[in-house]
Amino acid sequence: MGPMNDLNILIGQMAGDISSQALRLDDVRLRLFMEWMHAHSTKVKAATQSEAQSFQLGQVDVVSIRDGKMGEQLKAGLQTWFESLPMQGMLWEYHLILDEIAWWRDLDARRLAMILKDETGNLALPAPVPQAQVSEANA
Repeated sequence: MGPMNDLNILIGQMAGDISSQALRLDDVRLRLFMEWMHAHSTKVKAATQSEAQSFQLGQVDVVSIRDGKMGEQLKAGLQTWFESLPMQGMLWEYHLILDEIAWWRDLDARRLAMILKDETGNLALPAPVPQAQVSEANA
């Protein structure tokens, strides 16, 4: 096997790994991850101005992901995207995406509920505690 064939095998394994890890998320977390993935790939496209360095997921449909169609599209899109990146960028994106999946998987129910309260693109995060209250609590 030549170096390009080995690289294609590696890319296929990486894309398959991401796809299988994502599909282990529950439906809500999977939808939110896919929305992040779409936004992230769009930012990569804008930063590089290269059509090949982004893949479009369009509207996230968890049902189509679960029935295998979108899972295969995700895998194929990742493969195409990874093939267009230099090795260092590909490995960085791979780890970033796996870290994002782990973040959604490990997100506790309370924080998930806070995020879901506002799906307009603004995360519903708690207001910061005024410094005076922090000082009183530590006294």
